Amino acid sequence: MERATVVRAALVGAALALLTIGCTVPVTTASPGSAPTGAPLAAASAAPVDGTARGTAADSDGAVRVAIVGDSLTAGGGRLLSDGLDADTWMTYAQGDGVEWVGGWAKGGSTVQEQAAAVAPVADVDVLVLMSGTNDVRKGIGFAESAASYDSVVATIAPRHVVVAAIPPYDRSPAAAAVYQRALERFVHERGWTWTDPWGFARDGLVFAPGTSPDGIHPTTAGYQRLGESLRGTILEVGGVRDDLLQAGPAADPAVDPATS
Repeated sequence: MERATVVRAALVGAALALLTIGCTVPVTTASPGSAPTGAPLAAASAAPVDGTARGTAADSDGAVRVAIVGDSLTAGGGRLLSDGLDADTWMTYAQGDGVEWVGGWAKGGSTVQEQAAAVAPVADVDVLVLMSGTNDVRKGIGFAESAASYDSVVATIAPRHVVVAAIPPYDRSPAAAAVYQRALERFVHERGWTWTDPWGFARDGLVFAPGTSPDGIHPTTAGYQRLGESLRGTILEVGGVRDDLLQAGPAADPAVDPATS
């Protein structure tokens, strides 16, 4: 009995000690927008991994997440996609109402080899739209030399679906552009990717139709809008979005400043 009494007394003493310790531990509370000292702060919003801005549909539930890669035809008037979308960026007219721009890389004058070397991974991409080749033609680089770079861009982005867009007419060397494009189209079909030619409005044989280009390389601002609307339809179709969205335009006209391409 004495031994049992001693054990009970020890247990009671230990419990009292724990209660005393517990009462001396300070309680930390966090108000909205704050975090306890030493705790990691969660980012308020996430930007694409390459630092480019997100599109206006970034918070839309169920939107098709789109990355874009290319040259000045994708970069827009600012010549760098990282400068943001403007009136001469086709994505300006494709985003919204089910299409979310989440990043990518584009620079005026760049070849697909340069794009492959510069592009960084982008998380959780539904559709990659890759439109490149004009500058390869300009520099005399044949498609056989460029093919591996298309594979490299796709491997870096790792999208669920790949859309490769035809290059526009190239008035300075139309025959060479046509040869490059035929090889590119065959390659895309071999890879099982989606091929699209959004330039029908601008083609007059192998050159730009009158009034559709200021320089025989880039479309007009109105042409960028038509390009964006065409690619939007392809994105929604490939991304598996409801048919009623295929006819929908952006939620609102983008507030952009006109810029030369």
